[in-house]
Amino acid sequence: MTNDGNTKVRKNIESVVQILNFRAQHTPDKTAYGMLDAAFNLSEITYSELFLRVSALSSSLSALKIAEGNRCILMFHQGIDFIVSFLACNRIGAIPVPINMPGRNKSLAKWENISMNSQARCIITDKTGVFSLKDMLKNSETLSALPVYSEQEDVFAETISGFNELAFLQYTSGSTGDPKGVMVTHSALMNNLKQIKDKFRFHEDSVMVSWLPFYHDMGLILGILQGIYSGYKVILMNPADFMQQPMNWMKAISVYGATHTTAPNFAYELAADKLEKLTYAEAGSISLKSLERAICGAEPVNMNTLLKFNKTAQHFGLREYTLSPGYGLAEASLVVSAYKAGQEAGWLKLNRKDLQSGSISVIDKGYLGFSQQMTDEAAIGETYLVGNGFVVDEHQLSIRNPEDGTELSAQAIGEICFAGPSVTKGYWNRPEETKNTFPADEKNGQVYLRTGDLGFKDTNGELYITSRIKDLIIIRGMNYYPQDIERTAFNAGSDLRIDGAAAFSVPQEGEEKLILIQEVNRSAVRNPQCDKWAKIIREDVLKVHGIPAEIIIFIPPMHIPRTTSGKIQRNKAKLMYLNCEWSKIVGTSSLDKIRSSFSVSSEKINSREALAEFIAGLVARQLAITTAEIDQNIPFAELGINSMMSLSIRNSLEQAMGFIVPAASLFNYNTVQQMSEHLYSLCNISFNKPVQAKKAADHTVFAQSEFDNFSEDELFELLKKELGETDHAY
Repeated sequence: MTNDGNTKVRKNIESVVQILNFRAQHTPDKTAYGMLDAAFNLSEITYSELFLRVSALSSSLSALKIAEGNRCILMFHQGIDFIVSFLACNRIGAIPVPINMPGRNKSLAKWENISMNSQARCIITDKTGVFSLKDMLKNSETLSALPVYSEQEDVFAETISGFNELAFLQYTSGSTGDPKGVMVTHSALMNNLKQIKDKFRFHEDSVMVSWLPFYHDMGLILGILQGIYSGYKVILMNPADFMQQPMNWMKAISVYGATHTTAPNFAYELAADKLEKLTYAEAGSISLKSLERAICGAEPVNMNTLLKFNKTAQHFGLREYTLSPGYGLAEASLVVSAYKAGQEAGWLKLNRKDLQSGSISVIDKGYLGFSQQMTDEAAIGETYLVGNGFVVDEHQLSIRNPEDGTELSAQAIGEICFAGPSVTKGYWNRPEETKNTFPADEKNGQVYLRTGDLGFKDTNGELYITSRIKDLIIIRGMNYYPQDIERTAFNAGSDLRIDGAAAFSVPQEGEEKLILIQEVNRSAVRNPQCDKWAKIIREDVLKVHGIPAEIIIFIPPMHIPRTTSGKIQRNKAKLMYLNCEWSKIVGTSSLDKIRSSFSVSSEKINSREALAEFIAGLVARQLAITTAEIDQNIPFAELGINSMMSLSIRNSLEQAMGFIVPAASLFNYNTVQQMSEHLYSLCNISFNKPVQAKKAADHTVFAQSEFDNFSEDELFELLKKELGETDHAY
């Protein structure tokens, strides 16, 4: 392996930590990583400093009897400490298991199941959080039994070397009771890093800006490890800070001259909205001229989102064809397909009904350039797909019949399959699932990955994604298994039919929304109580899964499509919904319609009590209940307010109050009464004057620790509006 810059890397290097050793010797004073805090202050670490810390921690872990092959859970707040620990595990041959930090007072089932499945030997965290983490985990018999270690100062860095075939275990999100750890080998990781470098033309003078969570495969591989591999500087941001000040993403690109950045579809939608609203003075500080590649992945890519970003960002210097949608997943290490730097990303306009029936009829095609106009997503009879690039070098991309595995021709829809050296080893302690997902080709014996996604290759080899075989629901970059949501729904009341629900998502207004079809019992059909059922289901789904059910449709028993063996046919249920084919409907509940029926006015805020009533009205509107049902002394989270809802409440408060309300306020003052008292103290209220702000506290006075009451998954939800762990990294 060689680098494009002046520094040559030996070909026999087998791991990223070995490359770090090389860079510490040859470019010791070059910055490896910079970490931005909430106040936009940068903390940097050079290659030599990083290597010394990695060496010291690996020595410390070895002294603690952490040996080659041991699985070590990495549970960190986002920071350079995580990178040190990940590489220290690699250096001694231990296997890091990156997972997100749990929120306070949250269920620990997910973390317990990952710990048990991986047979973890210990937990490693940052040195400032050891005691707080122990306290957080004390109620879990499984997790509290694991020793918690951290980086120590002044540890003698003796020479230690170890090597395990596995670079790390990547646990995919979704069902908390059924964790799957993808076994990413060093050889697969190193090959994928090579392909990424070649696709996006990374070199030693590149600069990457990333705010993605470190425990996500895209955040870890593309956001962190690629920097060491290619030898360039990486500027990192905390997702919580990005949540507070989303334009800091664009600011970081501008200040540090980023050549590359990466984010999910929703972040580009958000950035486009924010760029449009900048004042003339604010706009002067943003420049996107340095960007060579803006990579879009981690969830389905929406054509209008990319066109909207192009339209706004070109006024800030963005070059045409900088946006690069692509596709990948953890089982492939990361990238399966993408566009090379300067390569035009394609789109297709297809006949909607033909596509839904499984065939491709191209009406029009083009590229995602500045001149391309926005599309009508509600147009009858047509739909648009964005290309996901071309397969990475040294690999094969095939479209196969999901039933028998035979290869299909161009523009035939089938299961996307991927073969080559970047394919991972399978799932930890899951031999049957490994065998089914990583079969061998009957003709040549080569192992290939069954992605579980449906798509096709255009006549020029460009990949297009149509749907997912395994029905995985991806909302705001997060994965949700429909069977888990369905179980929550039908257990919400005795009138609801057990095993009679279908959950799926549909795109609306640039993002995926959850739709639920729920059967009711025969007696309930004669006495429907749809509003009551919907209220309970929404409360339970929100509480358990943290996402709102946008639309709930109640139908008679045995009307959800099923296979002959009784399995729910979710794709068919989704098509019936999109084509308005549900004829026998007991009732429908739309969250948008419920919210629009609420009238919440800020005109009469002339006292602390009136302010409390206004806030209670905002909460009620989000929960689709009456204001009278809001207990003003119960915490927002217990009322059912999730992070996305709190963001909407915050926006309404800012409009009413006339000053910025820090996002942390809704968690520090987490009841209607506390919030009204806090905001009232910041105001100078006159009965005849509108609310006017005192000098509002700057956002930077709120420390990251104030976000400890909710998990990183919930923080990732917040990124959609104010700014993941996913099978689909691209």
